[in-house]
Amino acid sequence: MMKYYNDKSNQSAAKVIFLFFQICMLLIVYGFVYTAFIAVKLAIVKYSLTFMSYLPELITLVGFPVILYKTRRLFDKNRRVYAVGLVMAWAAVIIVLLYLHLSQLVGV
Repeated sequence: MMKYYNDKSNQSAAKVIFLFFQICMLLIVYGFVYTAFIAVKLAIVKYSLTFMSYLPELITLVGFPVILYKTRRLFDKNRRVYAVGLVMAWAAVIIVLLYLHLSQLVGV
């Protein structure tokens, strides 16, 4: 029996795939945040820094899920490619900024 094209099932499948994509990106970014936490901890011990050195990592822990929520709303408004691009772009920017912060801490 031949199945017919169904917009509703295709939209729900695309939403589930986008949700899994967002979860994967969240895990990737949080993996980098975890390594940044460890590196900042080592830098605090070595260079006698204050706890404020953790601020970029804490902002990332709070800010990235907000970005994911906003892009999910864009995805629901049928701006799918733009939403996927924004998630990847923000993840890349956050990872680069975290490691820039680390390089500034240790003075490389």
